[in-house]
Amino acid sequence: MSQPITNQPLYLQIRGMLKEKIEQGELQPGDQIPTEADLIQQFGVSRITIKSALKLLVDEGLVYRIAGKGTFVADPYAAPEAAPAPTEEPELALRKIGFLSPMANDQFSMQLLQGVEEACKEQNVILIVRWSSTQAEEKEGIRFLRAAGVEGLLIFPVDGESYSEAILSLKTEGFPFVLIDRYLPGIKTNAVYSDNYLGGYIGTEYLISKGHRQIGIVSGTKSKTSSSEDRFSGYLVMAKKAGLRIEPSHWLTRIDEITYMDTDVSQEMVHDWLLSQPEITAVFAFSSAIAVHVGEVAIKLGKKVPEELAILSFDTPPIRDFNGNFFSCIQQQEGKMGEEAVTLLRETIEDPTIIREIIIPVSLREERTT
Repeated sequence: MSQPITNQPLYLQIRGMLKEKIEQGELQPGDQIPTEADLIQQFGVSRITIKSALKLLVDEGLVYRIAGKGTFVADPYAAPEAAPAPTEEPELALRKIGFLSPMANDQFSMQLLQGVEEACKEQNVILIVRWSSTQAEEKEGIRFLRAAGVEGLLIFPVDGESYSEAILSLKTEGFPFVLIDRYLPGIKTNAVYSDNYLGGYIGTEYLISKGHRQIGIVSGTKSKTSSSEDRFSGYLVMAKKAGLRIEPSHWLTRIDEITYMDTDVSQEMVHDWLLSQPEITAVFAFSSAIAVHVGEVAIKLGKKVPEELAILSFDTPPIRDFNGNFFSCIQQQEGKMGEEAVTLLRETIEDPTIIREIIIPVSLREERTT
């Protein structure tokens, strides 16, 4: 898998690389462009990204499509009528699906929604979105979307100490649904989520490689469906493997349940915790919002980042300057997660017997907080 490294969007980078191959003669008129599946594997990107790159090449007249056969290099010297006309693939039957999610007020949620929406456009699917922040709102949202006539549901579950009865009812009834960013341990359901265990593991491994032996963990709500549990498991396995001394006092967990997402209260908790654990030299924050809290508290305590306190975030906090992103992070593929979820839901609507979990790889991006 290879990805060009520039500041351009990936679809523009891929379009540029294919255009260069055409202009340099590596791809001759009439040659078939690698299939979408091959390009996805080669560049490690989503189908939407590949489709966007190919569409630009079609619009520029560099390639043309033949339905059912593929994409081919156009002959720039042929008369316009000599080149086969671009052929659109036949439209898929319209589907109507619902997307139930906590309020999209962070970068992860926004990019996830964008991925879902783009996939729906590509697959000729009508999308109805409903927000929920509690299990009661989630239950009402499921009722509303089903009453609106959706054929299936994408559900980004809210956190809770117990499984959502509304989601379990969908499972019992056999109504098509796909969980996003979560799964129900011990219960077989369709789900698309990041490899959170791997993220916790490689994040801890990275901090250890930077010389840190006293690593603090900060996470939010404990939940039956929470990805934080898998992230913590990854951290714990790596910490034990590296021979770190396990110190429960270095873990600040479930802070959302105490602070009710209040920024000032959250920062106060982090402040008191860091003061009581001065030996900690690195913090692995399991959400971007928590990472920002840790960074702000570090400044108030006069700690230099990363010299005196390194901070690694799960997800990318929306803090940038002219030099780019500030926080080192475990990066998820939100857009791909959304695309895969829509595709899986359409397959499930067609065949309700399908039960599949799709795990999306994560990667580590080093910036200036570590």
